[in-house]
Amino acid sequence: MKPAAGEWYIGIELGNRWTQVSCYHQGMTEPETRSTVAGTELYRIPTAICKRKLTGKWCFGEEASRLAETGEGMYAEYLLHKALKRETVFLDKEYQAEDLLFVFLRKALRIALPAKGASAVKRCVFSIKEVTDAMVLLLQNMAEKLGFSEEQLIIQDHRESFYAYAVCQEQELWQYDVLLYSCSGEEIWQKRLISSRKTKPRVTEVEEVCLGKLPEDVSQWDMAFARMLQDSMSGRIVSSVYLIGSGFEGDWMKESLQVICRGKRAFQGKNLYTKGACYAGMLEVHQEEAQTVYFCEYKVLEHILIKVSRGDSEYFYPLLEAGCNRHQARKNLRILLEGEPCLELWMQKPGSREAKIESLELTELPPSEQERYRLSLSLYSGEEGKILLNIRDIGWGELKPGSGREWEYEIG
Repeated sequence: MKPAAGEWYIGIELGNRWTQVSCYHQGMTEPETRSTVAGTELYRIPTAICKRKLTGKWCFGEEASRLAETGEGMYAEYLLHKALKRETVFLDKEYQAEDLLFVFLRKALRIALPAKGASAVKRCVFSIKEVTDAMVLLLQNMAEKLGFSEEQLIIQDHRESFYAYAVCQEQELWQYDVLLYSCSGEEIWQKRLISSRKTKPRVTEVEEVCLGKLPEDVSQWDMAFARMLQDSMSGRIVSSVYLIGSGFEGDWMKESLQVICRGKRAFQGKNLYTKGACYAGMLEVHQEEAQTVYFCEYKVLEHILIKVSRGDSEYFYPLLEAGCNRHQARKNLRILLEGEPCLELWMQKPGSREAKIESLELTELPPSEQERYRLSLSLYSGEEGKILLNIRDIGWGELKPGSGREWEYEIG
């Protein structure tokens, strides 16, 4: 699967300390991570902003770090957490951290935007450590200010970015388990991608666990990590292994690399999540071509359908599809309901031929002469991952206005 003509994807790995930005479009073999310094591989951009003392100009990246060191600029860092906490930051005057984060993202985004700007981006995907209500709200506000619509925006965690990166490689690399080991300090974390062969598309999940800390003595790191690898791979068929994080830099891995490369392919890098975010955008747009569907705690786990008719034929219309983000659920439509004042939702798991039916009673709906009701359906996400469906009787216009009565149900 590759981007179609005119499709442009942006993946942003947004962290409190570092941010990375990639883009992916037709003609590219894989997503490209952009650097703030042309001709270099300085992909990690500090999540910080600097204001020049002399001119008042805002800058970021290597220029911001240099000006802060020389005292020529006023520097604000760790903007993501400060924005989440709604903190104020004093430079030459007080600023809201959220406003400074917007200035930073606007500048970082420019290195990956197409010539026609944000409106020409098919999907902009934020990859973050953890999806929370506060983070979703913050990034939705940021995306709107940056010029992206709700449809263009995807918010996901690093596990899903790993999944998207893995399944967009050659199939032999994810035929069985795929393991990712990350080390930014002394802790070793493992992400394990598991793909079921019993369903079509294949239901895929990512498990995450901390394997422990490396010893204080650096000379013991290699053997300690080798033991962690052996224990975590024991009894499993592994197709490929990825190593990410600054902790794996240097040449201290000798025995551990032999364990990793024994009968499997291995890769090392720092920009997997930002590239995976680009792939995730493409997978959402071309989901009908995908061989897999990703499930986690913030995903809708079943197709939610309504049975509709057109002429003499009947078919199922999806309100929500399995694998979409609960925190970004949204749909608005109008329907003509015939018969009893009851809306039936059909719930079906991917790959299953069976479905369960959930009946939503529209109590106190005023009777209609022909038992035909014109309703508006608004589906949206609520707090704590809830999906809410609002149903309203809108009637037939001025001649036969609806009652305006509304019903709200939690579904999915």
